[in-house]
Amino acid sequence: MNELEKLREKIDELDKIIATAYAQRLDVVHKIGEYKKVNNIAVLDSGREELVYNNVKNCAKNYQKEICDLYQFIMQYSKNKQSAKQ
Repeated sequence: MNELEKLREKIDELDKIIATAYAQRLDVVHKIGEYKKVNNIAVLDSGREELVYNNVKNCAKNYQKEICDLYQFIMQYSKNKQSAKQ
């Protein structure tokens, strides 16, 4: 196996981890949406969003902008899913 194949194999492994974790996150997003609906809580919580950004930035010191860009999409999608449940 050459170096490129080894690197692609590593990417495949990481993609499986990311996809599995994201699916789990979506399950939790669904539960949060249901909780907010039942308890009449607004979907948007800007304080929580800021906390999430800070947490993920700390996980990727060399890629903070890229992580924040990704999480903007992830959190917008999550808010849309929660709003659809209300």
